[in-house]
Amino acid sequence: MDDVLRTGPFHSALRWAIAARGLGLDRLRDRLAARGQVLSVSTLSAWQRGTSLPRRAESLRAVAELEHVLDLPGGTLTRLLAEPGRRGRSVVPGTPRRPAVRLRALLDQPADPDVEVLAVQQDVTVTGTGWAAAIRTVVRARRPGADRHVVLSHSGGGEPPGIRSGADCTLGRVRTDPDAGLAAAELVFAPLGRHETFAVQHHVTGRTPEPYYGSWFHEAGRYFELTLRFSPDVPARRAWRIWRTDAATPHRDLAELRLIDGTLAHVADFDLTLGFHGIRWTG
Repeated sequence: MDDVLRTGPFHSALRWAIAARGLGLDRLRDRLAARGQVLSVSTLSAWQRGTSLPRRAESLRAVAELEHVLDLPGGTLTRLLAEPGRRGRSVVPGTPRRPAVRLRALLDQPADPDVEVLAVQQDVTVTGTGWAAAIRTVVRARRPGADRHVVLSHSGGGEPPGIRSGADCTLGRVRTDPDAGLAAAELVFAPLGRHETFAVQHHVTGRTPEPYYGSWFHEAGRYFELTLRFSPDVPARRAWRIWRTDAATPHRDLAELRLIDGTLAHVADFDLTLGFHGIRWTG
């Protein structure tokens, strides 16, 4: 808990602090009201799940009162709401937004896709000349007949990554943007019934490794697991879990990770906030 209160993100720190005090959201709302801060249970729930953040002046005042109610030192939560670009280390920007939107449009992906992503598990091997990822994505059908999931991958080396299907699905259309180092592909599977879940598996390879790896999540509350394996020719000495809210802000270090056996870094989170989540490393 001390680590998450120090490094955030805000929603995780708030959730842990509430759990440590043993307060339900109803009681928390009542205690805030007694201190002159009126918040709904739905607002408190959204804050601790990361689906929204307190940004307005009155909301920030409520966060300051939350610190009192939760017996936290002043500023514990409010400082986690500072702009990510002012804290942590900046690294190379990630996936270019406009080319990504264009590639998804070329694959006819609607703004409200037929499936929603529930969980992403990635096992990535990094070598001195490239990387290879085995990715398992659990999806749930929003409507009957859903039979595809569009994936997108980025490589900073200028050459789009290679994408191929895994078990229980086939590779459909593929579109690339060499200038942006982007590739998008359809993964096609048997039609699902409404609310049915399915594990879509695929593989991605890139020729130029960057000093970080991760994924974008555009909906909060998802499960994410990432294993990074470093080959002997990659001089990885330290690793950090990173996060960013959007493509306009730099990555922020959330916590340093121990390199297990000197060759492997791992993160898992059951309730993500929005944005890019991953691992960076240095030699």
